[in-house]
Amino acid sequence: MKCFHPDGVYVWDTWYCAWDDEVHCTFLQHSRPERPDLSDEINGTLGHAVSRDLLHWENRPAVLRKGPKGSHDEGDLWTGCTVRCDGKTYLYYTGNRFIEGGMSETVCLAVSDDGQNYAKHPIPLFGPDGRFYVNEKNVPAVNRHGGRLIDCRDMCVVRDPYGEGWWGYFAVRTPTENASRSSVIGLAYSHDLINWEQKPPCFAPERYATIEVPEVFFLDGKWYMLCLTGNLYGQRSNTGQPDWVVSTIQAVADRPEGPFREIHGAEVLGSYRWEGFSAKTVEYHGHRYMFYTQGEMCDGCGHGSISLPSELKVIDGRLVPCWCAPLEGIIGKEIVGEKTPFENFNKGCFGTVGSWSRDDSGIISGNVGCDWSQFLWDEPLDDCFFSADVKVGTASSAGIVIRASGENARGGAYITLLDPERQEILLYSTVERDFKLIARKKTSVDRNRFYSIKLLTCGKVICVYLDEALTLQLYDNAVSRGRCGLFAENGTAKFKNVIICRTND
Repeated sequence: MKCFHPDGVYVWDTWYCAWDDEVHCTFLQHSRPERPDLSDEINGTLGHAVSRDLLHWENRPAVLRKGPKGSHDEGDLWTGCTVRCDGKTYLYYTGNRFIEGGMSETVCLAVSDDGQNYAKHPIPLFGPDGRFYVNEKNVPAVNRHGGRLIDCRDMCVVRDPYGEGWWGYFAVRTPTENASRSSVIGLAYSHDLINWEQKPPCFAPERYATIEVPEVFFLDGKWYMLCLTGNLYGQRSNTGQPDWVVSTIQAVADRPEGPFREIHGAEVLGSYRWEGFSAKTVEYHGHRYMFYTQGEMCDGCGHGSISLPSELKVIDGRLVPCWCAPLEGIIGKEIVGEKTPFENFNKGCFGTVGSWSRDDSGIISGNVGCDWSQFLWDEPLDDCFFSADVKVGTASSAGIVIRASGENARGGAYITLLDPERQEILLYSTVERDFKLIARKKTSVDRNRFYSIKLLTCGKVICVYLDEALTLQLYDNAVSRGRCGLFAENGTAKFKNVIICRTND
């Protein structure tokens, strides 16, 4: 199983719409370095793919291309949304027009009768209204987003449940010299999906240099908004997660027009590197699923592929992306289970052997008085599903290991650890026993309870679920194959319900 991208193409921001029992994904795209021949055909266009199971995607031809020089969408087409109404498909997108020293953005529209062939509306629907937002006539001195940019992008449209119209949400700025106070989500209303009346901002956190890619939906009695932010825009770690350079934040409101209030410290998605971003959702078969761009930052680029799905649930008043039924289709042949013979294949080749035992109830205990120890099963795997309940106990940390390879632990591995002292879940890449930290998240770790950890690998993508919640996700190419096992450090940890499986294509 691999995360989807068209051959030779990077996927960038994505968005989704479901009809006729299919989920349609529209995405920004450009050619990968190994396929420069695709650049004229692909770069700056809006790609299109379709799925019936949220895992496998059928690539379709691009649905929209940028306009001629001098037009309102002469630059690369940027993010928007797709809406179905009365048998037609309305594709909102961001048009870019070059101005002196930068670009000016507008919300644009194309309409289709079949969901594949679109006709552009002849003019932009709107640019920013100077009564509320920065436009070309009232630009503050401070440059943002890496240069002069008239923000008006990433339109998200939802039906008004209390009226006959539609609400629109878009990334824009208010006229202030303070960059972190200027970035807001604007609001507009329409009765026909074409003519829009702009209103004051519905979300203004006054914390981030940029918030963008808004996604708004109703779930469990409240209206929720997702927004992208990160250090790339000129801030430094303003979210509740230490050292995350990219984050998807969440906000909540009682009504679709807001005001939306940020739930700070409850970031839905993020990463230690620029790897998981631009979260979007789709309602499909009665469930709200979230996707995001699975970036490939360690290849020198944040762009990448369409992520695996997560189901969004409201837990304690906060949105949480969770393990979902479609992912069960990835789980293949069982390699390790409760009936697997208990034999430690470490033999000193992968660090300190330690003392490992399994009692009659199936609980595995791992003890190492000093240093750390890995208990490994013998069959090397590349892609796998690994599930185990972990209790740290008296150990300083405990967790699970995948892709342990080479003699004397020098071939490397990936190790996911629960650390009660740091109150974090961490993911390390180990080559030469160096424990290189590649992902982390603040979370509650109680030494005296079992935590469910699920780990899923798809090629170079690794997803970690803690008590069913998607907690870490990343792209890394350090180790591709090796043994799976358990990890304990400086004390005794316990493990139960250990299952290791191959994954299906």
